[in-house]
Amino acid sequence: MRILHIFAYAFTTLFIASSLSAHCQVPCGIFSDELKFSELEEHVVTIEKSARLISELSAKEDLTANDYQQLVRWTTNKETHAQKIIDESANYFLAQRIKTDADHYAEKIEMLHHIIVGAMKTKQSAGKDATAKLVESIAVFKLLYLDHPHAN
Repeated sequence: MRILHIFAYAFTTLFIASSLSAHCQVPCGIFSDELKFSELEEHVVTIEKSARLISELSAKEDLTANDYQQLVRWTTNKETHAQKIIDESANYFLAQRIKTDADHYAEKIEMLHHIIVGAMKTKQSAGKDATAKLVESIAVFKLLYLDHPHAN
């Protein structure tokens, strides 16, 4: 019976550890806001490339089985990076960095909402409009956020 408990504990620990995000919400006080913005911007570039390749591939007259498989892979890639933007916006900025007494609190929350909705829209479209709006939202939030001090 004791071995079963040890096995269950080990399994639970591994399962929980594998589901943690890069910044685990332990109050360590170690933050790299500029790095986080670079990551968000890189996700957008990946979404743009994926959407472009989806459009190019789907424009082919005769799609092969390999083409369909590539469409699925590019779509999955695009949606994965959009979800990373949503998760990082919520887990890093909303949960940890923006305090209720922060300067321009309401504006920051509103811009994060635009980013999250914009990322969701990139999941729903392979067009350029959604990514353009997402790029704009991240840029506006970045200026607003980095221009005001934050308490660690």
